[in-house]
Amino acid sequence: MSVVGFDLGNESCIVAVARQRGIDVVLNEESKRETPAIVCFGDKQRFIGTAGAASSTMNPKNSISQIKRLLGRKFSDPELQRDLASFPFRVSEGPDGFPLVHARYLGEEQAFTPTQLLAMVLSNLKVIAEGNLNAAVVDCCIGIPVYFNDLQRRAVLDAATIAGLRPLRLFHETTATALAYGIYKTDLPENDQLNVAFVDVGHASMQVSIVGYKKGQLKMLSHTYDRSLGGRDFDEALFKHFAVKFKEEYKIDVYQNARACLRLRVACEKLKKVLSANPEAPLNIECLMDEKDVRGFIKRDDFEQISAPVLERVKGPLEKALAEAGLTTENVHFVEVVGSGSRVPAIIKIITEFFGKEPRRTMNASECVARGCALQCAILSPTFKVREFQVNDGFPFTIALSWKPDAQNNETQQTIIFPKGNAIPSVKALTFYRANTFAVDVVNVDANDAQIEPKISTYTIGPFQSSNGEKAKLKLKVRLNIHGIVSVESATMLEEEEVEVPVSATNEAQKEATKMDTDDAPNDPASGTDVNMQESKGATDTAEGAENGAPTSEEKTVPMDTDAKAEPSKKKVKKTNVPVSELVYGALGAAELDKAVEKEYEMALQDRVMEETKEKKNAVEAYVYDMRNKLYDKYGDFVTPEDKEGLISKLQEVEDWLYEDGEDETKGVYIAKLEELKKVGDPIEARFKEWEIRDSAVNQLAYCINSFREAALSNDLKFEHIDISEKQKVINECSEAETWLLEKKQQQDALPKHANPVLLAADLKKKAETLDRFCKPIMTKPKPAPKPQTPPPAETPAPEPQTPEQQQSNGENAASEPTSEDAAEEPAAEQMETDKPEGGADASA
Repeated sequence: MSVVGFDLGNESCIVAVARQRGIDVVLNEESKRETPAIVCFGDKQRFIGTAGAASSTMNPKNSISQIKRLLGRKFSDPELQRDLASFPFRVSEGPDGFPLVHARYLGEEQAFTPTQLLAMVLSNLKVIAEGNLNAAVVDCCIGIPVYFNDLQRRAVLDAATIAGLRPLRLFHETTATALAYGIYKTDLPENDQLNVAFVDVGHASMQVSIVGYKKGQLKMLSHTYDRSLGGRDFDEALFKHFAVKFKEEYKIDVYQNARACLRLRVACEKLKKVLSANPEAPLNIECLMDEKDVRGFIKRDDFEQISAPVLERVKGPLEKALAEAGLTTENVHFVEVVGSGSRVPAIIKIITEFFGKEPRRTMNASECVARGCALQCAILSPTFKVREFQVNDGFPFTIALSWKPDAQNNETQQTIIFPKGNAIPSVKALTFYRANTFAVDVVNVDANDAQIEPKISTYTIGPFQSSNGEKAKLKLKVRLNIHGIVSVESATMLEEEEVEVPVSATNEAQKEATKMDTDDAPNDPASGTDVNMQESKGATDTAEGAENGAPTSEEKTVPMDTDAKAEPSKKKVKKTNVPVSELVYGALGAAELDKAVEKEYEMALQDRVMEETKEKKNAVEAYVYDMRNKLYDKYGDFVTPEDKEGLISKLQEVEDWLYEDGEDETKGVYIAKLEELKKVGDPIEARFKEWEIRDSAVNQLAYCINSFREAALSNDLKFEHIDISEKQKVINECSEAETWLLEKKQQQDALPKHANPVLLAADLKKKAETLDRFCKPIMTKPKPAPKPQTPPPAETPAPEPQTPEQQQSNGENAASEPTSEDAAEEPAAEQMETDKPEGGADASA
């Protein structure tokens, strides 16, 4: 299972992977940590990431960037319209009211949705991750801005599906940063809460969050943002300043030339970075437009003055974040600044003045989101064991459910089901009383955010039929899933029915009914949140209070009439699943998604074919240059002058063809051209290689011959057990091999180098192996094992002379001990006793 985190930035992307030793940021094919979020369409293939950035200057109208700004937004969105003014590529309104990006691809004008373009970027990031891990990457965690609405979140999931990824979670960038900050903190308080403000100024947006930390957990206290306040706004201020200046000084209008606009924007971005560290900076661009070189100069004070309208908006999200968290600046213990756009000194000055404390940069400003996403993926993955750390994220919007009481009443009613700050994920349930099919709408009621479409989706509940013909009781389960997407997950019809229960089974039936019958939705272990029940009662559908998931029994036991001895009856709740059909406004349907997956596969296949074609073309070109150089150098003696001139002429002909008619050919043509050249060049190369390794092969065979012959002729004791006839066979075989070697060597020495050799290294190696197989078993035959010998009998030692005292003592002992004959007879008597039959008396009789 892969554990990968993707930070999808507006300008660049970062990939982080989890390993046993920690989180690593992956390098792309150019060994860079950041990969541009650009897709450039060529005549034959796409160029994505670093390759797309390299091609964007020469092909600006077909280079698509800032894809996140297009995702899930209506074409008529005023914010999007402002962005379109600075895009060099063409964007039009699609039939569904959403933007379509136009680019020239495969020789014709084609239109792509922002979801398709994001899928291309994700596919490139997937390839980068797979190249680093040497394994397939499917499971991942993707960072998204906290302000992404429901449609934008669905678009990211669709793009991931098209790219062949399965996100375990769409993770808020602010929460990812907070996780990357807090999980490594070992000094978090157990009781008191540590409040940290994170200010993330990215390329195109600003996000502020205040997080409360305790030991082993974080809680998101507030999310605020400005969608259009980022580093690119400072670039745009510089761009407009110098566009006006150059028009006055050099009489050129960069707005009339897409390539000039792109080059000036790139130069302004570099200028901004220089001004972040220096009080003044120059601007020089060669041949910007109409073959004119331009020069400019600006001081940091002037830069801040022309950026004043942008800087004035920085304070707004800061104030809103404090208000939503219910804190004062004194309650915020630390301020962390991240994001690529946060390096502007004027922004740091505003943040310092607002919080009354110096912001800190303890985290990598560009990589913290990717690292946080990889950590979250590791927490969700069963393959990694991560330190216990609980993430309590909050939903940034207020979601309600709206409906019409009946067909005659057009007055819409609604109830809030997920208020702002609601835990993610979460499940709630509502109860309706309806006689037939009805519809409910999921709506966003954030009145302060005019950029969000109010209606998210519509769910049709039904058809269903009540058994008694009256209004049926239906319970709807509404889920806010781990990605922050709201949906009506299921609908259940609840009906009471009487069941006759035997007297003997009354107690068991009561227990069973209690288990079966609960009128609420069960707790959802996947969400980690208790299920909250919110019911609607009566014909007017007025919402009741929450039931907090407490199970309620609908059973009613009929009193037993002992005189009549009637069987007891019970009322049970019968649950029936009701169909739920979904309509999400602006989202891709299943058929469209499948079509997009197929389209991406076709384009990826085309890219792969073109890459292989370029490899084959480069192989032909490399062979031409390499062979020509070697013919004038080390291959000169191994080819006749006539063949040499003919091959050089052929190489020149192929070189000319490569840069003229063969500039744009198919893979098969390049393969055929290379094979044609190799038919002439390979024999020359083979002769050279044979000459180069022949002496070593000859010496090896000669050493083998001499080694076996010397061993066979040797008088060494380790070979004395080998028969003389066997040794003679070895000597004969060595002589035969030596004769063959001498003959072949004489023939080879008589030939010129440009002639085909008669003594090949392969033949020499084969001869040596044959000789080794014949001689080695003979000369390494083990010695026979020695015959076992009987050991000689041991001699009885002669008795030592004894003293008179010892002799006297021995005589006394002999009188008291039995003689040797007596001792020999005793065991025999014992043996006779043991041989008696068990029945002793009968046996003696």
